Amino acid sequence: MIILKQVANQAMSHPFDLTDRGLLLADGVFDTSLVANRRVFLREAHLDRLMRDTLALDIHCDRPSLEALMDEIVQDAGLFALRLTVTRGAGGRGLTGISESVPTLLARLDALDPARQFSPVTLRTAAITRNPDSVTTRHKTLAYTDNIMAARHALQAGHDDALMLNTQGRIACASSANIFARFGKRIVTPPVSEGALAGVMRAWLLDALSRSGFDVAEAAISVSELANAEQVFATNSLRLIAPVSLIDDQTYDDTHLGALVDQLKVAIDM
Repeated sequence: MIILKQVANQAMSHPFDLTDRGLLLADGVFDTSLVANRRVFLREAHLDRLMRDTLALDIHCDRPSLEALMDEIVQDAGLFALRLTVTRGAGGRGLTGISESVPTLLARLDALDPARQFSPVTLRTAAITRNPDSVTTRHKTLAYTDNIMAARHALQAGHDDALMLNTQGRIACASSANIFARFGKRIVTPPVSEGALAGVMRAWLLDALSRSGFDVAEAAISVSELANAEQVFATNSLRLIAPVSLIDDQTYDDTHLGALVDQLKVAIDM
């Protein structure tokens, strides 16, 4: 197993094989998690998801290696974004033209600006849609071109992120976050079957909302239903819970879920 590490702007600790299938074919998966004061928030959930995704792509990576790499790179106090990447490794040309490959593990740690967390965001509806049947939709693979271009187009239009619909024209997720909509005490998020990624923060919030007395559900959301929501939230492992203040030309209440945000800060030890 080949392991590479990068902290901030320091050089990698191992030369990268230029025939690696992650580089040439986006043949791999990744996970991004929040590190606060030398601790990975929701560590086991992130490792669980990464292992599920490697299994789905038939990449043979052992969990202890990922855990050891995570422990080795997470050393400094402060707030960081940790990205773990697993590729199928180096191989011959062609889509399946490989023999036994050795997975490549990469870890990158970057300092994170705490001002981005819980801050309101604006979204622009993307022309690019998500296919719920695609492996690259259901798993966090390296094939992120659709998300990248949707996010770039949104940024060029003056927004923070892109709202992505599925191929049936219903809400799927943002390019880098899950979407929740509040209708009174009822809070809804699209299920994975609608093209939403199974986010780690999404799972945490579903559980926390249920325990906080909200009527929470995974259900399809149409564009017109989202327009009638009282509030919209975007969640991911770095922004955590970000209230959405604007989607295209429509404004929303961008106050956050105060009690849950306080609970989250305690859990993270921020």
